[in-house]
Amino acid sequence: MDSTNAYDVIVVGGGVIGCAVARELAPDHDVLVLEAGSAGGEASPKASGLMAIVADLPEYPAAARHALEFFKSYDGTGQFEFTSRSAIHLVTAEEESWGREHAATKAAQGFDVTYLTAAEIENRYPGALVLDQFVGGVEFSQSGWLDPYTYTMTLKSEAEDEGVRYETGTEVTDIVIEDGSVTGVRVEGATIAADHVVCATGWRTRELLSEFVEVPVRPFRWQTVNLEVGREFGEEFPICWDRQSRMYWRPEHNGDLHVGGGTYFVEDSGDVRSTITESFRNAVATTIGERVQNIEDARFKSEDCCPTGDAATPDDHPIIDAPDGAPDGLVVAITGPVGGIMCSPFVSTAVRSIVTEETAPFPVEPFSLDRFEDLSAEFECDYVTGLQAPQR
Repeated sequence: MDSTNAYDVIVVGGGVIGCAVARELAPDHDVLVLEAGSAGGEASPKASGLMAIVADLPEYPAAARHALEFFKSYDGTGQFEFTSRSAIHLVTAEEESWGREHAATKAAQGFDVTYLTAAEIENRYPGALVLDQFVGGVEFSQSGWLDPYTYTMTLKSEAEDEGVRYETGTEVTDIVIEDGSVTGVRVEGATIAADHVVCATGWRTRELLSEFVEVPVRPFRWQTVNLEVGREFGEEFPICWDRQSRMYWRPEHNGDLHVGGGTYFVEDSGDVRSTITESFRNAVATTIGERVQNIEDARFKSEDCCPTGDAATPDDHPIIDAPDGAPDGLVVAITGPVGGIMCSPFVSTAVRSIVTEETAPFPVEPFSLDRFEDLSAEFECDYVTGLQAPQR
């Protein structure tokens, strides 16, 4: 543990957001990243790595565009690879008007988004989907996926090349404040000095900062499985999801079908789970065959879940802010249910703009904490509410 040097910025949390922030600040700041476990070792590597940010952040087109451009340019950096693939949000008859309006809105903002009828989906993606329950879908052409662990480690490697120091197995117990400003953090009874502290600690941020500011965040868990199926997926097979099943699915490079969903709130914060719930397993078994053609012989090959929980915010969207009333130099960076992988490029850029007082290439104000009137953690959110509850 390094308690002798003073840093410009200490980033608390070594997941994908912490690594992205460190990389962003590294060229002109002395940065220390403190991680209680291992870098990229908890929620980040368990994610599905989907990138359909135009769909998940419809209210923030400039931030979404920033992320899209980043992933396109970052492809091929180190070991990082981005697989471009269209994504389709399937819609029922009741959702058709929303789907058409949403597609038109995103297209008017300059994104490659189109509403397709069920017949048009079948013509464009023959033999891919069972569309009996759907009248069409919103197609997002600027989407894809990546390997979350490789991405996180590439960000970390680039940060370290610029001089960022990482200390893992190191838990921050307190933020040190003097005269209303951040002066460092407490670790194992020692103080490490810094001018800024960025909290990229997910749902744990609420407890860590409870003395200074109330942050509306609570843990939720998502679940995934890989299915071995008796068919091949062509290079054009799309990423898909629908609101009826609250699931998404995409092919893996090895021919498996990756399925995710089954989100639920973790009522016992810190509760560790390494297996999916029986309710999600049953939901996959009864649903995916009704969504994807020719997978009657599918079998469960592997499963995973977010071990201690990911961060949920009341409106599903990130909190990126130096909150009013909090000590000067304290920055909060929480991504919310839409995903740290997808949001990491613009979250890191927004954090830099706060630390340096530079102007970001997109509005940062919509992600501020003061958009919430109620700052408690007793909230529901659309991304989590109503999905399969755990059955022990």
